[in-house]
Amino acid sequence: KCMGPPAVLELCVLFFPGLVCPLEVSVSSGSIQVARGQTAVLPCTFTTNAALTNLNVIWMVIPLSNANQPQQVILYQGGQIFGGAPQFYGRVGFAVTMPTTSASIFINNTQLSDTGTYQCLVNNLPDRGVRNIGVIGLTVLVPPSAPLCRIQGSLDVGSDITLTCSSEEGIPRPTYLWEKLDNVPKLPPTATQDQVQGTVTLRNISTVSSGLYQCVASNAIGTSTCLLDLQVIAPHPRSIGLIAGAVATGAVVLVVCIVLVAVALFYWKNKHKEEEEEEIPNEIR
Repeated sequence: KCMGPPAVLELCVLFFPGLVCPLEVSVSSGSIQVARGQTAVLPCTFTTNAALTNLNVIWMVIPLSNANQPQQVILYQGGQIFGGAPQFYGRVGFAVTMPTTSASIFINNTQLSDTGTYQCLVNNLPDRGVRNIGVIGLTVLVPPSAPLCRIQGSLDVGSDITLTCSSEEGIPRPTYLWEKLDNVPKLPPTATQDQVQGTVTLRNISTVSSGLYQCVASNAIGTSTCLLDLQVIAPHPRSIGLIAGAVATGAVVLVVCIVLVAVALFYWKNKHKEEEEEEIPNEIR
């Protein structure tokens, strides 16, 4: 019986065909990423010294969405291929005609639910596997969906507002970049932007702040945009007239008050003077 590292195992297979050698499974990559809707190929090969008449290959997956419920993906046993969980029907198959020492599989039209940890388990008696399981991770990537742009706050001149942007879908999580399409620089110097949360805060807005704003949501496999037409509300001319009229009225009232006070003081002084002039003769008498 042959035991040892892969190089020794290969020598066992080549030079000692009559011996029972340990079956060895290997995968060429620890993880694979694929865009949703594309085809994923999960590699799995093995070495064995025995004929492939008793070959048994089973693929299992531990879904990211439910790690407590492993699912069968596909099975090769007794010269036949059997399907796995219903979600894989019609989408999964062996990449090479079985039986062979390549147990790689493909998954067509990948879905977000396909993301998980996959296990390739191989048995081929009389060879016994020391490391007969290969593990590979699959991540299905999703481009950002069309983001939703909103305005939070009052659009009156002098107000502070926040522009928000978010996509319902996107793996990996999208980042967001706001810019004003008709302005250089793209945003006012006082603007505060959070590219993770997708927000930008504009302070003390004016009519100059009005214009078309764009939010770009992006991740490793795609981008998506939304537009927002921001129109700052300027004070109405009538309101300005009312304010000016109120100021003018207040000024007139103030002038009238000052005149009345002056007249009252003048009257009081004259009356006080007359009383003093009447008192002097009386004192002389």
